[in-house]
Amino acid sequence: MNTYTFAPQAKSFLIKGFIVGVVLFLIGVACKWNAGKESHDEGHHHAQTAIVSEKLLAEAAHSTEAAASAAEGEAAKATVAEEHHDDHAHHAADAHAGAAHEEGHDAGHHAEPTLRTHIISNVYTVVLFAFWVGIAALFFLSGSTLALGGWQIQIQKVILSIAGTLPFSILLMIIFFAFFNHDLFHWTHDLYDPANPDTYDAILASKHDYLNMTRFWIFAVLLFGLSLGLYFLWTKNLKAMDEKPSVKLFDKSRAIAAASIVIIAMLINTFGSWDWAMSVQPHWYSTMFSWYLMASAAVTMFSVVFLLIIHLKNNGYLPRVNENHRHDIAKYMFAISVFWTYVWFSQFMLIWYANIPEETLYFTKRMGGYPVLFYLIIVVNFIVPFFVLLKRDSKRYIGPVVAMAILIIIGHWLDFFSMIVPELIPNGGGFSLIGVGAFLAVSSIFAYITLSTLSKFKDLESSTHPYIKESYNHHI
Repeated sequence: MNTYTFAPQAKSFLIKGFIVGVVLFLIGVACKWNAGKESHDEGHHHAQTAIVSEKLLAEAAHSTEAAASAAEGEAAKATVAEEHHDDHAHHAADAHAGAAHEEGHDAGHHAEPTLRTHIISNVYTVVLFAFWVGIAALFFLSGSTLALGGWQIQIQKVILSIAGTLPFSILLMIIFFAFFNHDLFHWTHDLYDPANPDTYDAILASKHDYLNMTRFWIFAVLLFGLSLGLYFLWTKNLKAMDEKPSVKLFDKSRAIAAASIVIIAMLINTFGSWDWAMSVQPHWYSTMFSWYLMASAAVTMFSVVFLLIIHLKNNGYLPRVNENHRHDIAKYMFAISVFWTYVWFSQFMLIWYANIPEETLYFTKRMGGYPVLFYLIIVVNFIVPFFVLLKRDSKRYIGPVVAMAILIIIGHWLDFFSMIVPELIPNGGGFSLIGVGAFLAVSSIFAYITLSTLSKFKDLESSTHPYIKESYNHHI
């Protein structure tokens, strides 16, 4: 069998996964809504109690004033006391007004996250994660082709099918940018008028030439267009090589690969990570952030590839893909986990050592608001994969690598969660069934689109490729 058939059993499994994700998502929404309602009712109760207390104090003060004014022989003292009381009341009223102004100012900048914020931040995190995994697939396909790699030829359609999710993730991202940009990006608010000191942000004003919606949309259209263009170019080329293989088409694939690497590295990954992830926390910046994000997506992509290979092998496809090919995929999972940790630690160590406030705020929000998640990410994404995949034998057995693939996918979803949500929902509370349900639902759609795309290739293992024998005879 050289053409993959998307079996009804696989479709049913993914549809059930999607339904479970939606149910968990709705349960999470209901829990957050009830918690918010209880908090609102409690706040309303406290407010009513405060009003009653103020009335009682006012009545007591009025009774004292009446008794004092009725006392005989104290007319002069009563007059002085009344004047003093008026002055005190005037100052108290001014102080109360000032406190109310400060409280309103703080509430405007540190308002309690709403249910809307919980939903938008969690769903956006998963969609952004899916987009970058698709981009990582294109990047690896391009790099291996340009390097004249032969071992991966049998699975290059699997890798390209992961990039087939890009139209779906791009559509969802456009919806977020069009309708929820104010919820995601603080710099889209009215912060640039020096005449309004309550809202003016001098730091963001200095970045306004770059952080503005006109430039943002121009770059978004350009980067999304390039992403889709590269995917369709690759699809067209590989399908043409299946039908009428030639040296000319092979050379063309290398030209596409060269262009893809430059475009992804210099444009999509760089400006996309700045605009769509790093600008969520616009006061903060890191020169390592782009490759930190790509490393997270790349190791996830290889984990997905490994799981897809096991699925295909279990259903009778790719008969000549063996433990040597799986070993190479597992080596990438191991190596990029180490690289991800290197970038993570380098970024953390330099910011910690310099101790510049506008840089440390990224980590203080995560270590202070989400301490368990902060350290769990290191354990799940580095310590466990490192020691499990360190030995050669562990990379050649299916069980350990499947377990690590699942763990890495979940771990780097949490990593993307840590990039986005703590900025929008500080001081904890952002992780809930809303995020878990969104992850499961979007992952099910992601897998469904990937397998559906894979079924559209007539020659699954690229048997007409010039380097196919090298892939058949691959041994390490």
